[in-house]
Order: sequence, then C-alpha cells, then structure tokens
Amino acid sequence: MENPSNSRKWITCGVIAVVVLCIGAVIAFGGLAWIGSLLEDVPTGIVENDSVDDNDFPTPDALGDTTSGLGPTPTLDAQVGNAAIPFEAVVQIIAFYLEDGEYVEGWTGSGTVITPQGLILTNAHVVLPDRYFDVDKLAVAFTTQEDQAPEPAYYVDVLQADAALDIAVLQITSDLDENSINPAELNLPFVPLGNADDLRLGDTVTILGYPGIGGETITLTRGEVSGFTSEAGRGDRAFIKTSATIAGGNSGGLAADENGYLIGVPTQLGYGGDDQFVDCRVLADTNRDGQVNEDDSCIPTGGFINALRPINLAIPLIEAAQEGTVHVVEGYEAPLPTTAGFPEAGEILFADDFSTEDNNWALESESGKVFYANGELNFQLWSDYVFLWQYQEDSYSDVIVDLDVSVVSPGGDGDFGVICRYQDNENFYGLEVSEDGYYSIWKVIAGEIEYILEWRNLPFEVEYANNIHINAACVGSTLSLAVDGELLAEVVDKDLKDGSAGMIAGTYEAAELTIGFDNLVISAPED
Repeated sequence: MENPSNSRKWITCGVIAVVVLCIGAVIAFGGLAWIGSLLEDVPTGIVENDSVDDNDFPTPDALGDTTSGLGPTPTLDAQVGNAAIPFEAVVQIIAFYLEDGEYVEGWTGSGTVITPQGLILTNAHVVLPDRYFDVDKLAVAFTTQEDQAPEPAYYVDVLQADAALDIAVLQITSDLDENSINPAELNLPFVPLGNADDLRLGDTVTILGYPGIGGETITLTRGEVSGFTSEAGRGDRAFIKTSATIAGGNSGGLAADENGYLIGVPTQLGYGGDDQFVDCRVLADTNRDGQVNEDDSCIPTGGFINALRPINLAIPLIEAAQEGTVHVVEGYEAPLPTTAGFPEAGEILFADDFSTEDNNWALESESGKVFYANGELNFQLWSDYVFLWQYQEDSYSDVIVDLDVSVVSPGGDGDFGVICRYQDNENFYGLEVSEDGYYSIWKVIAGEIEYILEWRNLPFEVEYANNIHINAACVGSTLSLAVDGELLAEVVDKDLKDGSAGMIAGTYEAAELTIGFDNLVISAPED
C-alpha cells in the first residue's frame, strides 16, 4: 500500500536528533484534481450496516435475479478464462479522507475485477481506516494501455471486509460525477477464480498490480509457489509462499496461475522479507524545501511481500457480497498466532522502582522532559509528533523487560512502551501500545524506521488510568510483546544483536502527554 506520512522528531537523553521519520500517521499532501471539487456530504465509502438499503446501494430485487443482476456467484473453477491475463481487470484503488472539507488522497493499493458487474477483490487494509485517518471515499482507476498510468473511473463501496483475513470485496456504485451505476450494465473485463488447493510447489505464479516503486504504470512479476503457511482456524494453506517479488503497492492485486485464474491476493500480513522494501513513503525533506510533502522522494520501507492469501478463503466474502450483504469487520479479533509462550525471566540484570533518584533518569529538552513524581518516572511531552526515551546504559544481547505503565495526563493518541537493543539514535527496536487501543513492533535501522508489525487493534479493553503491565522480550531473533500477561505478538528480526534497554513515549496530533513508568525490571531469559 502506498502511503505518505507525517514526521516525528526523535529525542533521547536531552538531544534532539535530526533524523526525520514517521511511525504510523498518514497525511497526504494534495489530492487528485478530479476529486478536489467534491462536496463534503458525499456518502462515505465505508459502510458497517447489515443491509445495503441503508447505503442506497441497489438491492437484489432492484438488480433483478442473480443472472441479470450481479451475475452468478463466483465459485472455484466456475468460469473458463483465457490463459492471457487481462491487465485491464486489475485496478488501482485510491483511498481518500476529508480534511478541511476537501478530499485528500491518503494511499493507494491494487485490486482485481472478478465479475463483469464490477465486484472487486482486494486487501482489507487497502480500504479500511488506519489508526489515524478515516477512509471517507474510495475510487478505482483502470489501465487502458500497458504503458500508461491508470485512469480514475468509478467510486466503490465496501460490501465485505475482514481485517484479520485482510480480504475485502468492493462494488462499483457510481461514476466520478456521482451518477449511480447499474452493475448489470458495466460489462467489465474480469479475471475468473481458480482453486488454490490445486497449487503445487514450483507452479508458476504471475503478479499484477501497482507497486508505485519505479513508476505509476501496472507492473507484472512472476515467480513460483515456494511453500505454504498454516494459521490457526484457516488450515494448512492460510498463506501461499512465493518467490515472486511483490512490492507493497501490489497489496490486494492479482496473483494468477499459469492458466490465468485468480488463485491468491498479495497481502502484507504474510510479508516476511529481510532487507527488502514493502513500499515507499514520503518520510523526509529530500528536496530541502523545508516541507515534507509529495514533492519529496519516496523512501523505501519495510520488506517485499512474499505471501498470498489463497482465493479459497475469500469465497465466503464474495458469496455474501453477491447476495448484497454488507459486513465490515475493521478490527483484528485475535492477536497474531504465536509459536510459543512468553519467555521466562531468569537473572535480574537491572531494576528500579523510581522511589529514589539514584539512577539519575531525569532529562529535559525543548519538546519534553523526564522527571520523578509520586514514586514513578514521568515522561512529559508538550509537542506533537515527537518521541522521548531513556535507557539503561549497559548493553545486553537477550533481555526481558517488565514495567508498569499509566497515563498520567492523556493526549488521546499517544504511544508508549519498551526499547531494546538500543545502539544509538539510529538503531534500536521499539515495542509499544497506544492510548487508542493499538500495539506495534518496529525498528530504526541506519536512521530509517521500518515496521516489523504494523499497528493492530488490541484484542481487549485496557484501562490506562490504572497501571498496565508491559512485558517485552528481545531474545535471539524473536521479539515478543505482552500486556497484562496476555501475549500479543511474536515477530522475527535479525538486524540488531545487542544493545541497551529502556522506555519510550511519543505523541502524534495531540501535543501534550504524560506517561508514568514504574517497577522497571530488566532480566536475562531463563536458561
């Protein structure tokens, strides 16, 4: 998914770093000309009702029977297609949000038309709001020529979306002038559905989408089926691993077999590349004009996607969309699957309950300060888009960090947690939760931030007015994060081998935030 971002200052031990980075907020600078004149009361592209009537979407009765309306429900191997892949059926999806009464482009992704009547299959993360911005309008652009950028053509509504599966089904509803469209009259090029259960190791996979890296035109890459990944509740083929190079803007695009059947959807949930780039984002003032905007160069972040969601898992959503049912699940209903429990703590390497000032954690900068208060160590920030952290100076390879955290003065969108393997301002890991109910694991390598785990919804309610307990482990190549004894995620990363551990807090739009840390314990893992 292509996504421009705001910037943060990095503050540590009283020194303001000059690195300009982002960690999750998305603000686009300037929208597309064809959407700039739209009125504020245009209906949203995100719906959460269980009936299409409430969203003024044509009912099955209005469309006639399923043959004359949306057409027969797609099923596995139900349609015979040509081996030649119709690039005209792969679309670019543009998500917009409202800012000061105007629509602004937030990000783009890819999708595939799966019926002549305009049903489109894509990733849920392409069309659902992220942590900071709503999706107030969705448009699709079609490619008319292979060497030309896609042309915006229609607006779409979300009929089905499952964030945990990262699959969504859209329906074209109007043209760019807001004129309603009868889907039965569209007659669009489409890709027939295949059967991912028939795939074998070494089978050819073709990927089509709009990665955004290297130009605006559609991109084709090929590879082989390199394996399968299981997931609790989704079977042994929850993901299809592939050797194809899939950049981030291809999220939601077409993965086809050698006969041209759609067999999977590239998704960032299955990303697993090291030292590759999942997408590029506007993160820094590369042209030195004093602003971070669309005029700056795109900086690669993350890693190449190397996995596909098999089409078989999308069939229930497609069938429900065919019936006109609207169901959008925006949050993740469960934490990421993990391979083991949280590591057991062994020898205590360092501990501080902050009842005295013996360890001299206090510091102050132009944007925040760290100070002792009421038996806690408080991190107070009074600027937006800043980070403040402190760390214990000793260096460790494997550590488990335990600490209690409370929100002393809320900001609304602040985040806080643990840093580990801190080597300097430009190389460390962050494991955090947020006031508004999210968690994430990320790293800064050579001054560039990369998500290892994008912000996800906490699977339970947290009362930040009271202390919560955070456990973070950096053991071997595994990073683990738990809150109040519940393991949220384990991820693997091999970039940093050792370093210091400590605490971190940050702000986004809210300029003021105070976080209280208490009962810090840094331990070695049990042998």
